[in-house]
Amino acid sequence: MSSRFEARTALISTLLLSLSVMLNQRMSLPILILTLALNFNVLKALAKLAPLIAFYVVSALFLGGVDRILTMVTLLSLFLFLYDLNPEEVGFALMYFRLPPRFAYSICISLRLLQNVSNDLNNLLQIKKLERFGYLELLKRLTNIAVIRAISMAESLKSRSFDLDMRISNVNEPKLKDYVLLFSSIILALLSLI
Repeated sequence: MSSRFEARTALISTLLLSLSVMLNQRMSLPILILTLALNFNVLKALAKLAPLIAFYVVSALFLGGVDRILTMVTLLSLFLFLYDLNPEEVGFALMYFRLPPRFAYSICISLRLLQNVSNDLNNLLQIKKLERFGYLELLKRLTNIAVIRAISMAESLKSRSFDLDMRISNVNEPKLKDYVLLFSSIILALLSLI
């Protein structure tokens, strides 16, 4: 499975955009528009997270206002932008930036497990429609599945004599859309400094 964006460019752009939001909250709206324009899956994921966003909106209205709401949604969209990347490509990109292989693969495995748990949650929500069980039962089932997945993933890596150094691979070449993302990120980062 290949990602929509090359992982190195996506990591650099996400870092620049996150820093831009932290430096200047007024940059939240342009960054949110950029992430939604470049990756429509972010909008679908934000729609699925509507209850969480609604809860934050209500609490932020009492505590801070619209700027904080927009900042939170923007940071969430940046996370979802990274979440859409292929975990192996993210690991290879982190090793390309000279991060230790152990750290890169822990991030890679975490992203893979997060994607699996997300798929399991979607499956459980479908089952919930048929069986009509409560929220606590849903959490219990999801926790059980996540623990079993983590154990099976660890056993699988152990049985294959997983060696980090042997797994370093080439990263993909950036395409035009990657350069557009990087250039837009640099411009927005510079604008946030003004």
